[in-house]
Amino acid sequence: MLSFQPVTIDDRETIQSYFNKVDFGNCDFSFSNIFSWKHYYDTTFAVEDGFLYIRFQPANEWAGYLFPVGEGNLKAAIERMKQDADERGTELCLYAITQKMFDLLEDVMPGQFIYEKGRNWYEYIYFSEDLISLSGKKYQAKRNHINKFKRTYEWEYLPITREIIPDCLVLYDRWCAENGGCNSEQSLIEEHIATKNAFHDFEKLGLIGGALRINGEILAYSYGQPLTKNVFGVHAEKCLYEIDGGFTMINREFAEHNCADYTYINREEDLGIDSLRQAKMSYHPAFLLDKGWVNLK
Repeated sequence: MLSFQPVTIDDRETIQSYFNKVDFGNCDFSFSNIFSWKHYYDTTFAVEDGFLYIRFQPANEWAGYLFPVGEGNLKAAIERMKQDADERGTELCLYAITQKMFDLLEDVMPGQFIYEKGRNWYEYIYFSEDLISLSGKKYQAKRNHINKFKRTYEWEYLPITREIIPDCLVLYDRWCAENGGCNSEQSLIEEHIATKNAFHDFEKLGLIGGALRINGEILAYSYGQPLTKNVFGVHAEKCLYEIDGGFTMINREFAEHNCADYTYINREEDLGIDSLRQAKMSYHPAFLLDKGWVNLK
């Protein structure tokens, strides 16, 4: 078996060094996401023969692996994963597979995998300039929201620092209350833990964030990190629904202050949530990054 071990904050440099070698651009190849959600996916990793292997074992779900990252013999790496799965009594399943990754698999092991795409896992990729300028007729409604926000509130945009993280956590708890509490629905329970993980090790994770102080209180925030040289990944965005135009404002301000040096902004999946899908589509993505999973035939 591969020598998998739990992911800790001290593993960031090792894991990120492998992620830096690829330009897949999807949010799964982000150490902050790997670390923040490790409790849910029971995430472990191994490094062997120049490849990074990441394994997931979520409760009551199929175990699976991330696409192996490294320099060397990809076919041998896949075969090593197959051997590991066999020894654990499971099938080899690779999660978060894009078309680009599947093509790489086909190159080294043609016709051996079944690729299934899942619309709920497609990632929304935008031109950063679009989210900053919001120019053109298609963004008229967004500009109206921002103009109304500016007329209604006293506000300022702040970088997220250790000093205001307690205020961001207060906002998150208030957002939870707006959504019926984060201690009943399982998805909110898991997100609550992931949020606390991210803020606890915000600096060590290399996260970049911004917040809106509105009428003297932190009432919106967003954070993420670069995924490639050209893609910035937004991992989280929260605002109280009572703030008219607040989500539109934090979206634009974060893009302007933190994403202007990147061609694209990845705002991750909609998870099949209708309201989230509508919101993400309303910003007119440049394209959707298709994603799914593969199994051996």
